[in-house]
Amino acid sequence: MSAVKVNGITWQEVTVLLRSDILKQAREQHLDIGDECNAALALRSGIAYTNGHPKKSTHKLPVIIAADTAPAVPVLRPVINADDPTTPAKVLREKANGTRPKTPAVHPPMPTGAPVPVVPTHPPEPAKGKPRKPAVDKKQKGNAIKKFVSSRIIRADDDNGSDAVIPKDELYQRFEDWCKDHAITVIPDRRQFTVALKNQYVIAERVIGGTPYWVNIRMK
Repeated sequence: MSAVKVNGITWQEVTVLLRSDILKQAREQHLDIGDECNAALALRSGIAYTNGHPKKSTHKLPVIIAADTAPAVPVLRPVINADDPTTPAKVLREKANGTRPKTPAVHPPMPTGAPVPVVPTHPPEPAKGKPRKPAVDKKQKGNAIKKFVSSRIIRADDDNGSDAVIPKDELYQRFEDWCKDHAITVIPDRRQFTVALKNQYVIAERVIGGTPYWVNIRMK
């Protein structure tokens, strides 16, 4: 317990127990509990007292006195289904493993004629991760490249002239424009177009002045 000295008078902080109804009424009437207690004790003790205790409150929260021992919590024993022929084996197995059988949930019977509760269904959650792209017809892409090569490109394998070359970027741009003009919706990308020209149609390539070219071909 702490002590406070104000104007030469020592004030001692103590803890007292008050009836809750008295404490409530005193607070509702805005009574100074410390001053009232001092006045009452001074009157009983024959000591002169004037209101002058420290305004700073030093009281603590109300003290709750509990019993020395807490009430015992009843231990719920597991319920064993005697009609289940596998129960003895389960009990022996769980005892051997050091575990106790779980108590099955018991639900009250539904009254006769009561409406059956409807369990709301939820739509399946979308699969996590990146959405899969729809499968694209590889044959359709191959046909577009085949038609373009057969209709627009002329091979010039025996001609080593400088005019028998075309930049790769330019040729692919012409291929894209050709696909749009012929209403081809599935246009192969640049990589597929390049692989097909190199592997399937065996068109040679070369880098000239830092720019990649297709060589020994001309456009119709």
